[in-house]
Amino acid sequence: MFHSLTIVSLLAGYACWGIVGSPSLPIFGGTEAPQGAAPYQVSLQERGHFCGGSIVDERWILTARHCIAKYNRHLPKNISVLVGTNDNRKGGTKYLVDRILAYGRMNASSAKDDIALLRLASPLKFGKRVRKIKYSAAFIPDNATLTVTGWGRAQSDDRPNKLQTLEVRHVALHRCRAIYAKEIASNWTSIGEENLCTVSRKKGLGTCHGDSGSPMVWKGQQVALVSRNMVNKGCASGYPHIETRVAFYHDWIRKTIANNSD
Repeated sequence: MFHSLTIVSLLAGYACWGIVGSPSLPIFGGTEAPQGAAPYQVSLQERGHFCGGSIVDERWILTARHCIAKYNRHLPKNISVLVGTNDNRKGGTKYLVDRILAYGRMNASSAKDDIALLRLASPLKFGKRVRKIKYSAAFIPDNATLTVTGWGRAQSDDRPNKLQTLEVRHVALHRCRAIYAKEIASNWTSIGEENLCTVSRKKGLGTCHGDSGSPMVWKGQQVALVSRNMVNKGCASGYPHIETRVAFYHDWIRKTIANNSD
């Protein structure tokens, strides 16, 4: 179902492109989401779907920085955002993007701060299948169940065009670091307060290429977005995924939207 990312030789690989190292194996385990189940979910498109995102305001989409790193921030003419449909090839409405605003440098090679905002050229028309989602700064208990949606690669379909959904578990930061300290001892500290770790309930289920930027939801609010993995073992390897914790960037999100409301 979903896409995961790989870091090879301590370099960051990402969920949507898998550009570092060998291509990840396809995975499975998601189920088709009911129509309208995630009205905040969007598909980023350029000749087809390439990443996910979430609606956080009438002109604003939240996604992963690595999804849009190759684009010119002021001339994102090749990107559109599809909303209001579970099928990324038909239905819904497409909106053009007129501005890209990444946290830090657009083309930063580090996996840190993997978050960006896309401004739409015109406001969204909200309705039953197009809604914004709030993000939460609430404490998330270890092993809490989060829901992720996306159009990432699945074992049965290289790129399913129907939105998939999957439940994953939160892995507390200290446990997540300990797991990676054993795998890559010198790099576990790269997992910081800006991250949130998740793992599927069993090996073989998880996010994969095409899910990057998609929202992770707890109690009806977004708590993270799909970002990366830290081992070269392919999608759904059983190791925690290192997501971007949205609340950590609250001030940046608020100020960026306010400063680009022209």
